[in-house]
Amino acid sequence: MSHFKYLLLFVAVLLFNTNTKSQVVNAKAEDFKDICSRPLVVQLITEDAYFVEDLEKRISKTTNTKRKEDLVNELSAYKAFVAVYNNQIKEAIVKDWQFKSEKPIEYKTFSEVQVIRKVNPRNYTLLQFVQTKLWVTNEYGIETFTKKTIPTLVYSRMENSEPYDENFNKKIDYSFYMPYINSRLNKQLYVSDLLISLKIIQNHIKEIKNYDKKGYTVMDYAKDQDDENCTKLKNMTLMVDEKILDPKTKKTDISKAFSGKINIIPSDDISKIIMNQEEEAVSISLPYSIKSDKSGIEGLEFMEEIMYMKCFVNAKSGIFFATYLSKTGGNWEPLFKAQEFKKIEKCD
Repeated sequence: MSHFKYLLLFVAVLLFNTNTKSQVVNAKAEDFKDICSRPLVVQLITEDAYFVEDLEKRISKTTNTKRKEDLVNELSAYKAFVAVYNNQIKEAIVKDWQFKSEKPIEYKTFSEVQVIRKVNPRNYTLLQFVQTKLWVTNEYGIETFTKKTIPTLVYSRMENSEPYDENFNKKIDYSFYMPYINSRLNKQLYVSDLLISLKIIQNHIKEIKNYDKKGYTVMDYAKDQDDENCTKLKNMTLMVDEKILDPKTKKTDISKAFSGKINIIPSDDISKIIMNQEEEAVSISLPYSIKSDKSGIEGLEFMEEIMYMKCFVNAKSGIFFATYLSKTGGNWEPLFKAQEFKKIEKCD
C-alpha cells in the first residue's frame, strides 16, 4: 500500500464526485497574470502524529508477516517523504522559479498558512502538495473514495484553495500530477522530480497566458509540443530511465522500433542530468487522469486505474519532445515498452 495514500491527512483532503478526474486548469489566461505576480507562499508539510500512531498500532497488532512488512515499509516511506520534501521543494524553487513578485517567496507550514487565510488570503498565491483522490459510488450504492491517489502540486490563489472544501477541485486555479516514482525503492522522491515538474508547470502556464487558451491541460500542452518537436529526437540520444522501462522490453526491441540513439541509464543519472540542466532528452512518465468503475470495496482496488503519458522532455528547458498515449485513450501502464519508441520514430 502506498505511503502517498495517507499524505492528505496532513495537507488537504480532495473530494471528487465523478468516475474520472484529470488535471485541473480552472483559471483563465487573464487570471494567471494576477496569480503569477502575487507573492508566493510555498506550503511545507509536517508529520501527522495521529497517522503515525495509528500505523504503529496496526503494525504491533498484525500477525501476518507479509502484511506487517508492508506496513513497516509504508511507515518508513512516509517518514522519509516528510523528512525530505520540505528541503527538496526549497532547492527546486531556488534553482528555477521564474514567476517573480515584489516580495520574496515565503515558506509556511499548514498552520501558518491558515493564519494568513484569516487575514489576507487574496494577497497570496499558494503552491502546495496534495493527494488527488477520487470519490465514487460503489456497487452497494455507498459513496466512498478510491484507494489509489496521485501526488499533485496545486498552484492557486490562496482564497481558491481552501482545505477541506468538498469543491476544492472545482475552485483551485491549477494542478499538476507529478512524475511516476513508484518503481524506486520506497517510492523515493528526488529534487529533480520537483524541478522538472516546476519547469513544465511554468512552461504550460506561459503558453496559456500567451495564447489565451481555456481549459488547456498539461495533456493538451504535451500533445501539442509533441507535434512541434518530435522530429528533433532523431538527432538526439534518448536518455531512458531503466526503472521506468518495462522489464520485458530489451534494448534490441527498442532498436528495432527506433533508429535513433538510445542510452538506458539508472534513475540517479537521469536525476543528475535534470539537476545539471543539460540539453538532453530524458524519459518521464506523467499521470494525467484517475479512473474507477467500482471502488471502496476491499479487494477491488484493481478496478482503480491511473492513466499515464510516457514522455521525453528536455532536461534543461522542460519542453516536451514526444508524448505517447495509446490510441484507445486508455494508457494504464507507466513503464515504457517498444511501442512507445515506434510511435516516436513515426512522430504520429
